Amino acid sequence: MSYITFTEEDFVPRIATCQRKLEQQGFDGLLVTAESNLTYYCNFHTHAPWSTFTRSAFLFIPLKGKPLLYVHVFQVPDAEKITKGCDVLGFESLTGPTAKELRDVMDARGMASGTIGMEMGHEQLIGFQLNLYESLKKELSAVQFKDASNLIWSQRVIKSPKEVACIRKACEATSFAHDKVFANMKEGMTELDMSRLVQRYMLEGGADAPGFVILTSGVENYDRISKTATDRMLVNGDYIFLDLGARYNGYWSDFCRTGVIGKASEERKTYQQKIHEVTMRAAEIMRPGVPVADLARACFKEMERVGIDANFECGRLGHSMGLMSTEPPSITIYDDAILEEGMIINLEPGVVNELGIFNLEENFVITKDGADLLSGGSRELHSIM
Repeated sequence: MSYITFTEEDFVPRIATCQRKLEQQGFDGLLVTAESNLTYYCNFHTHAPWSTFTRSAFLFIPLKGKPLLYVHVFQVPDAEKITKGCDVLGFESLTGPTAKELRDVMDARGMASGTIGMEMGHEQLIGFQLNLYESLKKELSAVQFKDASNLIWSQRVIKSPKEVACIRKACEATSFAHDKVFANMKEGMTELDMSRLVQRYMLEGGADAPGFVILTSGVENYDRISKTATDRMLVNGDYIFLDLGARYNGYWSDFCRTGVIGKASEERKTYQQKIHEVTMRAAEIMRPGVPVADLARACFKEMERVGIDANFECGRLGHSMGLMSTEPPSITIYDDAILEEGMIINLEPGVVNELGIFNLEENFVITKDGADLLSGGSRELHSIM
């Protein structure tokens, strides 16, 4: 299958929907600066946004007409090639545009008065300096900046078939990497050896890039469920918890698999089997119209049924993902989201004890009739002999 790409036809409807929602909700425009939102609305992305705060980027979405992407002149040639459905303009200073320059751009797009939405709320961040924002407010005294995170998420939470296809590709690469690394792991390797190996396997499996590697081994570490690899050597009896994320055309996977150095005990196998059963039985209720809170309750009910405590302390029983490795909604009893067709749901009930971290996260897409499983790889507790 050829590489999945996005065209102008993918982005024009997104902007039209955004503009319609802006008008319905009383906004006079939207200013977008977080990279995942820039990618979603106009396909702009950089090589490593998490590694530098140099060169902020600004996307101005007016109520009518084309959006404008405003980037440093260094990025203009690339932006003109990769962006879809927007105009591109460059600013000169490496430290970013001045408030006056931003004001002039907004004025030209009809966004110098009224209510302008920004990424101020739930699981959103503004992608430029606070002092520049304060100066911009002074320059635009006729503008009220207001949180538009709910509007943004109302679009991004529902994935198009092409977005789902990208996530499926990322999941395939992750499934390949999980199975292959456990097949090639051995006692005496270090966690770093294993991490380097599994990142190579994600690439071999078709990922554009490894996203993250969470790797926990050894009884002294089983309470560290978001641990990165160290030079700790794998020894007989170690339980290995491996949580991977791969990226394909900007879209993520995120799921974990497990193993034991040596022979797995029956007690460990039982915990593994129970948590897999809990996850898959809870997933059976997933379909459009089901409250996310009911999915959380289903996880708790299934854990009680099999006699294990929900003590996987990550604050929730799952989440969504897409252009970020975690996105709303969160699978909790207090999240008021309702499942819709096209949502991605990562379900991860778990239990942590002196035997290990028992969690088999699964990635699903909500379909019109239920849910389709995207994650793969063996759910067996691998025995590394």
